[in-house]
Amino acid sequence: MQTGANVSMLMAFSAGIISFISPCVLPLIPGYLSFISGVSVDRLGEASAQSRVKVLIATILFVIGFAIIFVALGASAGLAGSWLTSYKSIMTKVAGIVVIIFALFTMDIIKIPQLYGTKRFQTNKRNFGLWGALPLGMAFGFAWTPCVGPILASIYMVAATSQNVNQATILLSIYALGLGIPFIATALFFNTALGAFKWIKKNYKVINIISGLLLLAMGVLILSGKLTAINGLLQGLGS
Repeated sequence: MQTGANVSMLMAFSAGIISFISPCVLPLIPGYLSFISGVSVDRLGEASAQSRVKVLIATILFVIGFAIIFVALGASAGLAGSWLTSYKSIMTKVAGIVVIIFALFTMDIIKIPQLYGTKRFQTNKRNFGLWGALPLGMAFGFAWTPCVGPILASIYMVAATSQNVNQATILLSIYALGLGIPFIATALFFNTALGAFKWIKKNYKVINIISGLLLLAMGVLILSGKLTAINGLLQGLGS
């Protein structure tokens, strides 16, 4: 598989970035970094070299934690798809319709009350430092929020329609990469990131529309069977 020439991979990476800047994740980033590293929020931008290394290591462990969950989700999606090979046509149509519904939800065109619940990792305000970074990241991977849920579920549906465990696992791994790189960049350049966060928060309406349009395009491509065709074409050009 020509990963670099695969439109599904590009969509997955973009979806990971969109998940990071979503209203359900972005405001929590400073708190997460503070909790997993043991460095207070007001000192994250002015920490010593030793503290910066601690924050960076904790963040990497946190990213590895949720990446493990997403990789497992990818494998499960591939297995589910391979078991239902004889229903590929039906699966593709269902996946496309579900992704389109999530797109309309993301753009606030329709309401889905069940998606407004949020699962959070219960820390009881205890600071576990580096030891807690990995399990906290895994807990984050299990979280279902009104912003991340539809985007992650859409990528999962794309992975399931691939009906290939390796491809599905790679797809969710790239989603995790799109979500994880901004986490690490924030840990490295905290003050700069805060400035960017303020701009993003002021433009959430536009971001939600762009996110919804990305999901809508993905859903239409899946529903029409064009996503697989485009992937095949691009792979042929890249070979």
